[in-house]
Amino acid sequence: MPLSALGPVQHALRSVHTAVGLQATLQAIADGVTSSTPYTGIAVTVAKEPKASELHTIAGDGSPEMLATLMGTTCRRDALEKLLAEGEAWGSLRFRIGPATVEGITSYFPEYEPLDAPDSWHPHYELNAPLRAPDGELVGMLSMGDPHDGRIPAPWVNEILEVFAEQAVIAILNARRHEESLRAMDSLEREKAELRAAFTEQCERETHLRTETRRDPLTGLANRVLLRERLEELLVAREPVAVVFCDLDHFKHINDSYGHAVGDEVLRVTAGRLARNLADVTCVARIGGDEFVVVAAGVEGPGAPKLLRRIDEAFTAEPVEAVGLRLKVSASLGLVCEPAHDGVLSAAGRAGELLDRADREMYAHKRSRAGVDHLLTLADLP
Repeated sequence: MPLSALGPVQHALRSVHTAVGLQATLQAIADGVTSSTPYTGIAVTVAKEPKASELHTIAGDGSPEMLATLMGTTCRRDALEKLLAEGEAWGSLRFRIGPATVEGITSYFPEYEPLDAPDSWHPHYELNAPLRAPDGELVGMLSMGDPHDGRIPAPWVNEILEVFAEQAVIAILNARRHEESLRAMDSLEREKAELRAAFTEQCERETHLRTETRRDPLTGLANRVLLRERLEELLVAREPVAVVFCDLDHFKHINDSYGHAVGDEVLRVTAGRLARNLADVTCVARIGGDEFVVVAAGVEGPGAPKLLRRIDEAFTAEPVEAVGLRLKVSASLGLVCEPAHDGVLSAAGRAGELLDRADREMYAHKRSRAGVDHLLTLADLP
C-alpha cells in the first residue's frame, strides 16, 4: 500500500466515525470509498434494524443513472447472501462477473467500451464487500464498480476496502444503536405526551363533572351541594354571614295557567337577574322548584335589609317576558344572619340550622307579606 493512500483513508474513516445518524454514516462510507480508492460507482446496502429480513440501498456515489437505478431499492437477506456466495473470493471481498443477476436484487451495469488491455475493468464486473457484525449477521454490503482509470485496481486497494468494510460495520452498528435510542426516546416522549394529555383530559373531565354536579341544570346557578360547601367554608373561616331564602309567589299558578315551559323560562330569567344583581355575593343558588338561596359573607344585622332590597329588586324590577307574555314576579324572603363565632355545632350542623331557620322565616313572611315589606322599608333608612 503506498503511503500516499493512507491520508485519504484516514480522513475518510474519520468522517465515517464522526457522522451522526444512519443515513449520514452510510453516505460517509460511500464518499470515503470514492475518495480513497479508484472506484467511482459505490452503493451501500444495509439492514436498518438487527436481523431484518430486508436490506435497503439508501446511500451511494456515482453517475446519476446509477443512483437513480439503485437508490431506494430493497432486497431480501437470503437473496443477498446468495449473491455474495456466487462471487469469487478476493480475500473477504467478492468479485462477480455479470451481467447475470440474482432474483430480487436490482443491479446496474453501465454501457461503455472497456480498455483493450489484460487488466481492463468491464461494465459487467462488480466487487462486493460483505459487512458482517461480530456475531456473523450480514449488516449490509458495499458494491463497487467503474474504476476511474478503467483498470482492475491493484491488490492494495482490496486491502483498503477490507479495512474500510470492517470500520464501516462498526460505524453502522453504532449508527443503528443511535437510531434505536432516538426512536426509543421519541416513543417515550410520545407516551409522556399521551399521558399528559390523558391526565389533562381526566382533570378537565373531573372538573366538568364536579361543576355539573354542583350546578343547577336549568338556571346554571349553584345547586344545593355547592351552596352547602360555600356556606360551610364561611362558617369554618368564622365569617359573619347572611342567608336569604327566596320563594317565588304564586309560581304554581304560572305553571298551571301557562305551562311548564313558561314556568321554566320564568325561573331562568329570574336566576339571571339574581346572578347579575348579586355578582359580588358569595353564592346564589337554586335548590329546587321555585326556591332560591343567597349567601353573603361579611353581612351583619345593619347591612341585611339592603341585601334584601337588592334581592327583591332582582325579582320585581320589571316583568318577565316569556313566550310573548309579560308576567309580574315577586318572591317571599326569609333572612337569617350569623355573626362570627366558634359555635357549638360543626360547620355542617350550623349550615343546616341556618338554612332551616331562613326557610322558616321565609314561610312566616309568605303568610304575611307585611313582614317582608317591613324589612324592605328598613333598607331605605339611613
